[in-house]
Amino acid sequence: MRIRDLMQLADLRLRCLAGESHLDRQIRWVLSTDVLDPRGHLSGGELVLTGLMWRRSAEDSEAFVAALAESDVACLAAGEAAYGGVPEDLVRACVKHDVPLVEIPQGVSFSHVSGCVHRALIDNRHEDLADLLRRRRKLVSSVSRHGGLDALLALSADDPEVPFWLLTATGRVPAIAPSHPAGAEGETLAREFLTATSFPHRARIRSGGRSADFSIFPVGDDIRPRVIGWFLACEGDYRTWSDGTRESMTELAALVSLERERREEVRRLENAQLERLVTDTLAGNPGEPGELAGQLARMGLDQSPYVVVAGAVTPASAGAIARTVMVDLLVPFSDVPQSIVHATAVGTEAIAVIPMRKDVAALTEYIRSRAGLMSLGLDRHRLAIGISTAAVGPEALLSALGEARQARKLAELQSGALRVVATQEIDSFEQLLAAVPAEVRAAYRDRFLGPLLAYDNAHHGDLVRTLEVFLETACSWSRCANALHIHVNTLRYRIQRIEALTGKSLTSLQGRLEFTLALRVS
Repeated sequence: MRIRDLMQLADLRLRCLAGESHLDRQIRWVLSTDVLDPRGHLSGGELVLTGLMWRRSAEDSEAFVAALAESDVACLAAGEAAYGGVPEDLVRACVKHDVPLVEIPQGVSFSHVSGCVHRALIDNRHEDLADLLRRRRKLVSSVSRHGGLDALLALSADDPEVPFWLLTATGRVPAIAPSHPAGAEGETLAREFLTATSFPHRARIRSGGRSADFSIFPVGDDIRPRVIGWFLACEGDYRTWSDGTRESMTELAALVSLERERREEVRRLENAQLERLVTDTLAGNPGEPGELAGQLARMGLDQSPYVVVAGAVTPASAGAIARTVMVDLLVPFSDVPQSIVHATAVGTEAIAVIPMRKDVAALTEYIRSRAGLMSLGLDRHRLAIGISTAAVGPEALLSALGEARQARKLAELQSGALRVVATQEIDSFEQLLAAVPAEVRAAYRDRFLGPLLAYDNAHHGDLVRTLEVFLETACSWSRCANALHIHVNTLRYRIQRIEALTGKSLTSLQGRLEFTLALRVS
């Protein structure tokens, strides 16, 4: 029952004194009280009847109404018998706390008001139950026929109690129906979902120059991290809905969760071929080019340029989490049907292959543009993503897979919740070396510099410094000697000692590169 419905009962002769914009709020129950702090008796949505016996001063009105606002009541109805009218300080307090206030005239008993509310609630509940049963039969029938997520949403949208959208944690629409919001509006709703402390969650957002209320219902229970979640964004404030409407949206969210699980299982089976291909490649058994070409053709990747994207969530999580997040990120960018974005989980890593309609730089910047939103839902997790160069053909796929995984390892070294590195951004050997495990770099450094460091420590020498300056001066004897303030003959002696201790020659290009790398990884 709405406040408006109650006020239209002629025999009650109620008059609205505050909160006329909230007359569509639903009344869930009625409570009569004359205690100053009634919070212990309130659970939200009540019509509170009071004879004002608690009031001694304006401060009492402020305290009483503040308690009602905190308890989220639907409306306050005050009798005028005690003061010959409703005190102005009570009206001001209701305006301040945005609590609707109606006046009960003398001659109208509280029991009569309560009786009207009770009868209306019983009648409404019977109607809600009948309507809920009808909707439930339709939805369950759709699920039992395996109509799919799109069919389920289309059926719900055909006969909506409230308009709604299904969105992912990045604001993407994962199904065909119903019609979806504009990108900015979807992202705003996603932020509300990611930052909500409890559900259902009421959000007020601005769209098209006006403010609108939305109610957010999560799809599934205990979604962690929340960035992999879906939600229903319903127009209106759920607190003003009937019990039946709230139950309908909660049940729809539960059915969508079941359909999502079914859909994910189908996608996992569809991508089993990619999982085998990646697993075999990582194991050193990539297969023959002809066989790979056939596999790619069956996945729709026989002609289009494509890229490989590798991702992992840290601290170590199942690769399925990274796969879910990556698909959510990649589908809007790829401009191709969702089924063509192939993604699989291999251990703690996720690998995705997508046809490219734009360049890799645009893909990289697009993913980075989502970092702020993604960080809200990753909780304490971090997502690292590596992107290969564009590739065509089975041989290129194997190379692209290695590129993406190496770039992902580089991304893990960066700071931030979402970190992205594209292969084409690796423009120095320092970045390339960063992807090599620390123990391998240490072993390489010790192999070349270990003997020199030991000699310097034992003889108070300066061989490592001499090697560094020699390479920095392009192996020029005179410039290096001047930089070190030593004679050229002394320099020649030191270089000979370096070559003797390491077994490497500084006269060859390979030797100079090896020494340069050893110095850079130290």
